[in-house]
Amino acid sequence: MKKILFISTRYPFPIFGADKLRSFDILKFLSKKNKIDLVCLGDKKEIKNKNLSFCSSVKVFQLNFISRIINIIISLFKLEPLQNGYYLSTEMKSFIDSNKHKYDSIICHLLRSSQYMPAKFEGKKVLEMTDLTSSNYQQSIKQLPYLNPLKYIYFIEKLLVERYEKKNLKKFDNIVFVSNIDAKKAREKISNKEKICVIGSAQNFNTKIFKYKKNNNKIIFIGNINYLPNKLACKDFSKNVLKKINLKYPEIKFHVIGNIGYLNKFFLQRHKNVIIHGKVNNLKNVITNSICGLCNVKISTGFQYKILTYMSYGIPAVVSTNSFVNTKLKKNKEVLVFSNNDKLIEKILYLKNNKRIANRLSKNSHMVTKKKYDRNKVLLKYNKII
Repeated sequence: MKKILFISTRYPFPIFGADKLRSFDILKFLSKKNKIDLVCLGDKKEIKNKNLSFCSSVKVFQLNFISRIINIIISLFKLEPLQNGYYLSTEMKSFIDSNKHKYDSIICHLLRSSQYMPAKFEGKKVLEMTDLTSSNYQQSIKQLPYLNPLKYIYFIEKLLVERYEKKNLKKFDNIVFVSNIDAKKAREKISNKEKICVIGSAQNFNTKIFKYKKNNNKIIFIGNINYLPNKLACKDFSKNVLKKINLKYPEIKFHVIGNIGYLNKFFLQRHKNVIIHGKVNNLKNVITNSICGLCNVKISTGFQYKILTYMSYGIPAVVSTNSFVNTKLKKNKEVLVFSNNDKLIEKILYLKNNKRIANRLSKNSHMVTKKKYDRNKVLLKYNKII
């Protein structure tokens, strides 16, 4: 049994967003044969340790707005990613430095957590990179219009992140990605390519709840809506796709589930037939009577966990081409794939009206999560690298 410290910049509960799901799954899996402690940032008022009872200990540090702004400015002067400053807690860093000697391995979750790795730690150093951050920013830049200030902030951040990636990939013993595409790009940045490994996406095997009915009238989208790719995807569907579907089926509604800020909620709710749920405790109650689960993101690195979430409940998934390329799923057998909004509408109406196809997709997608994406099978590789 090894003693492991897991460092994250977000408290992994409630599980909305791929990064939270990934960290939660790794923590739970490694806790079976090891003693694992979690150190992370979060809101202490919302923390319920019973949700992470499999951890030996949970230590949470909270940041205020002023300290975040100051640290962002300092990061810019140091030519480090702005996100490093946003997620930097000197108190948390000091705690980790003082307790590093207690651990055999330290896992940093996401690139921004790598700043917490103690300089003279003698144990195993693992960076759970998940996705290649610089690639994500590059795609975001292409999608944003020239008049959007975020385009230029993201351009600066991309340059800083690329520089930081090259520097940090060298100091870890292992770097973990969920997709072969991102891993291949990362290997081009370093000489010791063997330290980079791929540990794919995983998902709990949930009870199949999908039942085809002609009066199914929900299209669901699950994710962190404050995250730019998800926000743009929901905005595009609400504005440009849903109204065309409603011309033929006015009863169909778009249900958005996950963490969402006030402004994003306000602007999305202005569109007809858009229902915002925010974070929910019982996902089954919301996703019952769905036609499909939607993954229409145009900015995509790694595997989109929302796809697996739909599939684990047997809900047919309709995914964009660029989301599909990062998967090993079978087109038209386990998911439906579209290349533009007209094709998206076509796929949704196809599921709405075709019982045989909807049921076949539901059955196949539900079974593949058990066979290929079971958490206890996929994450076995972690036992070798800690």
